[in-house]
Amino acid sequence: MSPAPADLVGLRWVRLSFVDVFGATHSLQLPAARFDDAVSRGEPFDGSALEGRARLLESDMLLQPDPATLQRVTDEVGRAACNVLTPDGQPWPGDPRTALVTIIEDLGELAEGYEAAAELELYVLDADGRPVDRGGYFDDAEGPGIRVVRDTAKRLATHGIEALSCHHEAGPGQYEIDLPPLGPLAAADAIVLTKQTLRDVASGLGLRVTFMPRPVEGEPGSGLHLHQEVDGQLVGPDGKLTDVGRHFCAGQLASARGLSALAAPTVNSYKRLHAGPEAPGAAVWAHNNRAALLRVRGVLGGMGGAVEYRGSDPSANPYLLLGGLLATAAHGLEGELELPPPVEESASNFDPAEGDSVRFDPLPRNLDEALDALLSDDVLVDAFDTQLLSRLVGGRRAEAEAYRSHVTTWELRRYLDEA
Repeated sequence: MSPAPADLVGLRWVRLSFVDVFGATHSLQLPAARFDDAVSRGEPFDGSALEGRARLLESDMLLQPDPATLQRVTDEVGRAACNVLTPDGQPWPGDPRTALVTIIEDLGELAEGYEAAAELELYVLDADGRPVDRGGYFDDAEGPGIRVVRDTAKRLATHGIEALSCHHEAGPGQYEIDLPPLGPLAAADAIVLTKQTLRDVASGLGLRVTFMPRPVEGEPGSGLHLHQEVDGQLVGPDGKLTDVGRHFCAGQLASARGLSALAAPTVNSYKRLHAGPEAPGAAVWAHNNRAALLRVRGVLGGMGGAVEYRGSDPSANPYLLLGGLLATAAHGLEGELELPPPVEESASNFDPAEGDSVRFDPLPRNLDEALDALLSDDVLVDAFDTQLLSRLVGGRRAEAEAYRSHVTTWELRRYLDEA
């Protein structure tokens, strides 16, 4: 076994972390002495875990940790992100991380120059599932919620991820942590690691966090906004889209409905979309309109311009989301797709249903509609392995059907004594 880096000396266990098709994190704990062997040959595991709750049959697979992601979690425990291999040692395209790696390799120069900075929103709850505070947007009060996100940022720094900022969001107990611009694979890995770290920190304080898109009745939903850039080529110094930026955005808007199945992947996601002045409801772009799906951000302070994608929420599988964004942007660039005019109405007045000067597609209103759009989008279907899409769509269809057959408390209050 090769010598371990000085900052990893003393590890006794390594958590081999992987993400199933629905974005949930799993792990296999491996003695540290066996880590190098897992890197070179893979560690056997039951690959049906990649199907999440849709798990049916056992499937022998191999986990191959990415040594570049190995980090210390505690004094004796490390963590590494993994790809999934077939029993003969070949990359398995049904693995979400492998799917993103494949798209990156296929796109070459575009993927090499692409970076995304993530704004991850979440709710911090007490042991009974209630928000830990009644604070509002940028509230400056100290409390357990801000401690969770600050302690998370501190831990992330030891992993080489320097959070840009954190603050209280608009909902009670709702917070945001902002991650730096990273390449597509590093960005997806960082989002997964940040969510797991938030859970670990909250648990240590007797609290919990939720990445459910809209967990509190009547309060704002949580988003996962991605600020995209490609070697400074998308937005000019004047804050306007370049020709490259226009084609990039046109590709993502053309596939916006199909992308919704990757960006907003649960039945609860559609209680966030269309639900407020800053939740996108249509495939439009703008500079100032925060209800737009794509918002162009000009140079601000020390930050360069970027294209912000606002359609995703924290329940999204970041590997599939970033893969879909890259594939659709590439389609726009290759085909030199034309971008429609922006929709610059203020967020408080914007109503996609009343637009008559700009043609646009409304985003799906529910998960089934989004899944239909995904399957009818040739760009996205071609970007991902058939097995992966089949598992994803089949599992989400089952969730939607279970939701439709569930009798909610709202229905009981409304209809129980009406007949």
